Amino acid sequence: MVDFSKFAADPDRADHIKWNVRPLVETQRAEPYPLDALPPIVRDAIEEVASYVQAPVALIAASALSAVSTAVQTRFSVQRDARLSGPASLYLLTVAESGERKSTVDKMFTAAVREWEAKQKREFRERRAQYEAAMEDWQRDGRALQDRLKAGAPADELSGEFDPRVIHEMNKPTEPKLRTILYGDDTPEALAMALADYPVASILSAEAGVIFGSHGMNADSVTRNLAQANAMWDGDAIRQGRVGRDRLVVEGMRVTMGLQVQPAVLDAFIQKTSGLARGIGYFARFLFSRPESTQGGRFYVIEDKDTGALRAFNEHMTTLLNIPAEFDEYGRLAPHYVGFDPDAYEVWYRFHDEVEEQLGDGDVFSGIRDVASKAADNAARLACCLHVFEGIQAPQIGRVTMLGACSLMRWYLDEAVRFATARDASPEVHHAQILEEWLVREVKRRGRKGADVLVAVNEVRQLGPNALRGGGRLDAAIELLHDLGRLVVLRRTGRKGYDLVLATPVLREYS
Repeated sequence: MVDFSKFAADPDRADHIKWNVRPLVETQRAEPYPLDALPPIVRDAIEEVASYVQAPVALIAASALSAVSTAVQTRFSVQRDARLSGPASLYLLTVAESGERKSTVDKMFTAAVREWEAKQKREFRERRAQYEAAMEDWQRDGRALQDRLKAGAPADELSGEFDPRVIHEMNKPTEPKLRTILYGDDTPEALAMALADYPVASILSAEAGVIFGSHGMNADSVTRNLAQANAMWDGDAIRQGRVGRDRLVVEGMRVTMGLQVQPAVLDAFIQKTSGLARGIGYFARFLFSRPESTQGGRFYVIEDKDTGALRAFNEHMTTLLNIPAEFDEYGRLAPHYVGFDPDAYEVWYRFHDEVEEQLGDGDVFSGIRDVASKAADNAARLACCLHVFEGIQAPQIGRVTMLGACSLMRWYLDEAVRFATARDASPEVHHAQILEEWLVREVKRRGRKGADVLVAVNEVRQLGPNALRGGGRLDAAIELLHDLGRLVVLRRTGRKGYDLVLATPVLREYS
């Protein structure tokens, strides 16, 4: 354990400290979210929700895009060129601490989905009652057939050319399936079984630590489960052999993901999987964002009764959800593929080449090649979602929509670069960042700003981030922040222990 007395400041108050702050890492703050790249129906709803909920705009936008993808993916997919086609489904991952109000925002944007599911449950009960009545008739006919066969009537004489037992089995009523879309922290196995019943899903979670930290992500099954997530994004097939049960096969599924995960949980997941998630392209499929927290400044706003923008958004959701899914002769989804008009196609392939040119060693995207390699695909998916959701009558995606989708994708690429840069810092620097961010939130929670806000080291040991527990991580993080002038350690006069005081300039960095 570090001997804090060797650098603890003598006065027990920090009112007159002269700060000499040096940067922990050279970080770039996130650019403003490109709301202008979105069609008005989506942009207006995001701004309306942001004005009331006061969550980070990028988080709200991720929830909105998750909802749009959910509504579009069942009936529509995207045709990039004559040979390249795929789902319009999106994966979005917001890296943020708990309490950023993602659950609240998700509920606002998925109100129409929850209403659609309630309608499905009502209709399912009716279909179930009809099925049970038909099964009673079918079973009664089966018993009558068995009685005639037992009485000695030859099977081929009862119905001529075909065995009546075969005909009877072919006429067995089909059991109805409940169509559900919204899921949360279901295990990969449970999700696969649900997709076998209805191959469309939207996985929304404000505590995706249950996903990234679940038993399904242990060393034995991580490869299989990550591969399943990749297959869902690709719209490929899931094939599982199950002991004592029929083999499970799901083809042509459509799955949206809208997740939020705490930085420490994501770090632990990456470390536990030893980079495997990135190696097999799991994170490459996500649109990443790590918005700056709004906690500490979300003062109550009287709700505006006129929520016209959000209402219009959910009306569009309802219209799309009510378009019935279509299936081919093998029971697979048969979506309509939306292509590009010539101008949009030129914008798209130029964006593809623009990203490709920056993948070389030392170039902008060299550290996120996995993410950048999917950028053109994700831009096409975004364009399809926005085109369909906006209700544009043109049969093909146009230039303006594609420009907006590429602008959004550039922002998400920049976020991936920011995230990767922070991840590539040394463990010591990373732990110091975690501590500093926690201290800033604690200062804001206490409702005061300035150099006189004291946080006891023992409080940090008991209540601070789990990532700093054990191995001397907390002491090393404190020492590094002290050496950089980002905090001061104070003796507690007459008492055992030490206090931490954040540098006032550091607090301003997070304001």
